[in-house]
Amino acid sequence: MTNELVLVRHATCEHMDEMLLGRTVDAPLAALGLREAEAMTCMLAPPQEILLVASPRRRAQQTAAAIAARSQCEFVTACDIDELDFGHWSGQTFSELDQDPAWRRWNEQRDTAATPAGERIADVQERVLHHLHQLREAFPGRPMILVTHGEVIRAALLHWLQAPADAYRRLAISPASVSRVSLSDRGPRIDGINHRAPL
Repeated sequence: MTNELVLVRHATCEHMDEMLLGRTVDAPLAALGLREAEAMTCMLAPPQEILLVASPRRRAQQTAAAIAARSQCEFVTACDIDELDFGHWSGQTFSELDQDPAWRRWNEQRDTAATPAGERIADVQERVLHHLHQLREAFPGRPMILVTHGEVIRAALLHWLQAPADAYRRLAISPASVSRVSLSDRGPRIDGINHRAPL
């Protein structure tokens, strides 16, 4: 039994290029993000009986709401696909973070480094994969769309590619992008990464 999985990164939100939002700054979608979300829903063309799941962050919820409106379905919220817990890094500007040796270590040694809240990429992979396993058991064969965050998607893809967390720079996961994976008992098959709809 195969579940067709679509991983959607939330659309562009306010302050996204200025600071690390994390779980602390619950920014809404920017005007550009609203246009991106609408364009992305046209590209998805979700089938009937889709299972739509979103991170609890406002930016993911608004993106999921755009998909739900177009596909005439409801969505559920799942904490297992939430943004990384960046602890006190959240809300700091990127120029401030660049002065922090721990932030630099996080970006240089993802395989071993942890955020100030203690979360590692391996922890993110574990919670996301556990959630997907539960969904597949509860909804065998049902198409799924997960609306989440760039690092969460990147972590899952790196796991399926059997690549180290330090290889994260090799995967671009843009706002309002779509990555497709077929999940079966034989294992995952990655069908596409970081596809975006034209505006």
